[in-house]
Amino acid sequence: MAVRSVATGSSSFTTFVQVLPRLASVVRHMRPTWHLPALASVTPEFLRAQGLTGLIWDVDGTLTGDRQPALAADAAAPFHALASAPGLRHVVLSNAGESRYRQLGAMFPGMPILRAYARGAQVRTRRLMGTDDSWTANELESRLAEGFVVVRKPHAALVAYAVRELERPPAEVVMIGDQYMTDIAGANLGGVRSIKLPTLAPTSFRPAVRLSQRLEAAVYAIVYGPPRRAA
Repeated sequence: MAVRSVATGSSSFTTFVQVLPRLASVVRHMRPTWHLPALASVTPEFLRAQGLTGLIWDVDGTLTGDRQPALAADAAAPFHALASAPGLRHVVLSNAGESRYRQLGAMFPGMPILRAYARGAQVRTRRLMGTDDSWTANELESRLAEGFVVVRKPHAALVAYAVRELERPPAEVVMIGDQYMTDIAGANLGGVRSIKLPTLAPTSFRPAVRLSQRLEAAVYAIVYGPPRRAA
C-alpha cells in the first residue's frame, strides 16, 4: 500500500523520495525570478511588462490552503482577474494526490490540470479538463501496474509538458507558486521564469508539509540570504 501511495502521488513523502537523489541540483535552482508579497501583485500589467503570456499555477499554498476546495479570500479576486485577462493562457501543475487531482478539475474546469508518470526514461502525460480525463481508470491502473510512477515537481519534464500545453515559447512562461524546492526549482530546471509568493493559510498544512516548508526556507536563507521582494 505504501509503495502504491508513492507511485500515485498520494503520499506526502512522494516529493521527498523523488528529490533526495538530486537534492544538490534542486538547491542550486531555488532562486526565483521574483519574490512578490501577494498574488494581488501579479497583475496583467505586470505580466505584459515582462513579456509573459503563459502561466503555470501551483494550487495548494498559492491559491488555497492545504487541499481546500475553494480559493482563499486573498487569492480569489486577483486569480479571476488573471484568468479572464485577454491574451493569457493557464495550466495547473500540482503535487497533489489522485483525489485532489480530480478535485482540481472541478475547481478549475476551464484550465488543463496536468500530470505525468515515468518509468525509467519513459514519460507518459495525462491531462484533466473539468471531468474530461485523457486517461481512463483502466489506463491508469494498467500504467501503474507496468511500473509507471507519478512525476512531481520539481521536474523539467513537467514544465516542458506545461509549455507545450500553453503553446507559448519558454521565454513567455512563468510558474507561480509558494515553494522553493518544488515550484521555483521546477521552473528553473525547466527553463522558465518564476514568481515566489508567501504560503497561504500555512497552519492548514499537515505537520510533515509544514516541517518541509520550514526546512526549505532555512536552506534558502543559508544558500541565498534573506529573500528580496520586488517593488
